[in-house]
Amino acid sequence: MNVQKPKVGIVGAGKVGSVLARGLSDRGYQLSGIVSSTLESASQLARELGVDASVRAADLMQDAEILFITTPDRCIGEVAAQIARENGFKRGQIVLHTSGCLPAEVLMPAKEQGAWIGCMHPLQSFANKEHTSERLAGIYFALSGQVQVIQQAEKIVNDLGGTSFHILDTDKSFYHGAACIVSNYTVSLMHWASRLYGKFGLSSEEALAALLPLLEGTLQNIKEMGVVQGLTGPISRGDGITVKAHLEALENERDKSLYRELGMYTLKIALEKGTIDQEQAASIEEIVRSDNRGK
Repeated sequence: MNVQKPKVGIVGAGKVGSVLARGLSDRGYQLSGIVSSTLESASQLARELGVDASVRAADLMQDAEILFITTPDRCIGEVAAQIARENGFKRGQIVLHTSGCLPAEVLMPAKEQGAWIGCMHPLQSFANKEHTSERLAGIYFALSGQVQVIQQAEKIVNDLGGTSFHILDTDKSFYHGAACIVSNYTVSLMHWASRLYGKFGLSSEEALAALLPLLEGTLQNIKEMGVVQGLTGPISRGDGITVKAHLEALENERDKSLYRELGMYTLKIALEKGTIDQEQAASIEEIVRSDNRGK
């Protein structure tokens, strides 16, 4: 026996909103419509999914049992306030945002009109609006908010093929900060390393082609052995002379400072792994902390 799924509305036709709308549509959820800041962006996604588009949530969202606000974080509060001014929320409606950092309370205008509020954040990187719903399969979603919302969000995550966990709003900055370290700062490190490879003549494209298999191999090591046992490299081996050579090769203090900070953190992992002892760690720490000028 097929149970009819609740009707869902999407406010925000950006990267997250687009892939979420595709995912919900693919899993049998009826969409009440797509709302975005411009009719062009709303219409593009709406045409693909065969639903209506608008720039006003009140035009399409009154019959939505579940409403996702998938705008950038800085816009969520104002979008919720604008919908409330247009009487776009209704009693008993479930309203979620998809921010990994903001609390559910940013949706207070919806709550004041009788809606239940919460957050469903996909722990995934979306680089463009063209990702298919498969991008959501197998990922984790962080849920927060009122109990009624979390119960419904768990069902949605299950339908999308994901795994959900609960998080307190007070812990969201830690949660999202850690996610940014893994996702955003990996990009920063690849950009840094690619720039350094340019010092000996590789183009940015050649550097990326050379470094990607290394990154993929590192991720495979982590998958197979875990974070600690997946560590390799000179610090893991206790090769202080190599670390010293790296620091001496870096030409500006910003690069040296970043290398030192990462090196000090890596020392802790190497000690935990057990591939170096305290004496080796102290020797490498002395090298890492030195300014390397005139040495």
